Amino acid sequence: MFFVFEMANNHMGSVEHGKLLIETFGKLAKKYGINAGMKLQFRNLPTFIHKDFKNSDLKYVKRFNETALTESQFKILLDWMVFNELKTVVTPFDNESLPMIDRLGVDVVKVASCSIDDWPLLEEISEVNKKIIISTGGADFDILRKVYRLFKSKGRDFAFMHCVGEYPTPHSHANLQRIRDLKYEFSDIQIGFSTHEPPSEKSIVPLAISMGCDIIEKHIAMSNKEEGWKPNDYSCTPKQIEGLFKEIVKIQKSINGKSNNEIEALSSLKRGVYVKRELEENHLLTPDDLYYSMPLQEGQLDASNYYDIIGSETVENVYKDRPLMKSDVIAPYQKVIIDEVRKTVLNLLKNASVTITPDDEVEISAHYGLEKFEEVGCLIINKINREYCKKIIVQLPNQKHPVHHHIKKEETFELLYGDCELNLNNKDIELEIGKPILINRGVNHSFSSKGGCVIEEVSTTHHLNDSKYENVEISSLDLSDRKIYIKLG
Repeated sequence: MFFVFEMANNHMGSVEHGKLLIETFGKLAKKYGINAGMKLQFRNLPTFIHKDFKNSDLKYVKRFNETALTESQFKILLDWMVFNELKTVVTPFDNESLPMIDRLGVDVVKVASCSIDDWPLLEEISEVNKKIIISTGGADFDILRKVYRLFKSKGRDFAFMHCVGEYPTPHSHANLQRIRDLKYEFSDIQIGFSTHEPPSEKSIVPLAISMGCDIIEKHIAMSNKEEGWKPNDYSCTPKQIEGLFKEIVKIQKSINGKSNNEIEALSSLKRGVYVKRELEENHLLTPDDLYYSMPLQEGQLDASNYYDIIGSETVENVYKDRPLMKSDVIAPYQKVIIDEVRKTVLNLLKNASVTITPDDEVEISAHYGLEKFEEVGCLIINKINREYCKKIIVQLPNQKHPVHHHIKKEETFELLYGDCELNLNNKDIELEIGKPILINRGVNHSFSSKGGCVIEEVSTTHHLNDSKYENVEISSLDLSDRKIYIKLG
C-alpha cells in the first residue's frame, strides 16, 4: 500500500512549518512500516488567477495568495521529504507549473478531481513519464473512459482514485461501492481512495483497503497557536494519523495474515502415507501399495497427495511400514523432465571429464519448482562434506541461479567446462578455466550460463539452510519443496 500525506496548502506559506509537517508525519510512517509520500500543490499564480481577480476576497484566491511559495522554497520542502524517506508527490493545477515537476525531480504526479476533464492540462500531464494518480471525484464513467484511453495510449503507469469532492465528506456520502465499480471497469490499473471524511471517522479507510484500494490519500495538518493556525475539518493531526495507521496495520493483518497454528493443528490430524510392502527402486505406485495413518511426520506425503502419488515412481527401495516421503517418489511429469535433465547433465560432465560414482549424492536445486528448472536452478553433485566441502555444480544452457549469500560457508568457484557469468556484489565476472574465484560469506552472488557449464565448488563445511536468498519466498520453502534427489547413472 502507498499512503499519500496531502499537505496541500497546510504549510501555510511557511517553509519551517512545512518541514515540521514532513518530519512529524514521516516519523509516523516509518514507525508503522507504511510506504508513504507527501504531497504539495503547484500553481503559477500570475497566470492561474485572472488579472481582474488577483486581489479579490474570493475564498480560494485569498487562500492561494496567502500560502504561496517560490520554486526554491518548494525545492527545500521536496528535499526534506527525500531526507525523511518520503516519496515526493505534487498536484499541478495548470500547464504553466508543470515544468517544475522535472526541474525538481518529483516522483509522483497527482491529478485533482477538479482537473479530471481539464483536457489542455491532461494532454500535457500524459506526456510526463512519472507514476500518475488521478482523482475521480464528480466524474461519470464516460469521462473516466476518455481519461483512461488518453493515458493508456501514452503507455503511462497511472491509477484512478475514488474521491468525493465534499469537504468534509459525511459517512453517508462515502459511496465506497464506486471502488468496486472502478476495479471492475478498469481492472488493469491500480484503484485508490482519496478521502475527505472527518478525522474522527476511522472505519472508512480500512474499509476501502479491504475492498482492494492500495493507494490512500489523506489531508494532514498541525496546529500553530502563535500564528493561529489549526487543522480544518477534514485534515488529520499526527495523533489522528497514528490512530488511523493502527487501524490500517490491523486490517492488513486481517487481510493477509496466515495462521501457523492452524496449519500445525490440521497437520496433526492428517493421515500420512505408509507403505504396505517392500517396494523396489523404480516401482510404479498403485493404491494397493499404500495405507494411511496418523500422525503425519515431517517431510511425509499425506492423503491429500493421493492423485500425485498414484503412478509415481520410487527413487529407491522403500521398506514395509515406512512413511512415504516426498523425496521417495517422482511423479510421471517429473520423470519426463528429469530424464531430459539427466541426459543434458551427463553430456556436460563428459565434456568436462568429470567422473561420478554411485556414492555421490545428486540433487536438483529447483528454486521455483521443477517446471521452471530449465530457467532457474542448478544440479549439484555432493562429493565431500567434512571440515572442507567439494561439490560439482552443473548449469543447463540459459539457466540462472538466484541471488543469495551464505552465513557460515566460504566458497570458491572454478570453471571446468563451458561458460559461466558470476555476479558478485552486483559486479559481473566471466569465470575462466583454471582461475578460481573466492566468494566470502555474507556476499550476495548469483550465476548463469548461456551454453551450459560445469563448476567445481570447494568450500568450508556445508550446513543445511545456510543459503539466504534475496527472494525471501525461496528461503521460506521447505528444502523438500525445492530439492529433488536423483541418480545420474
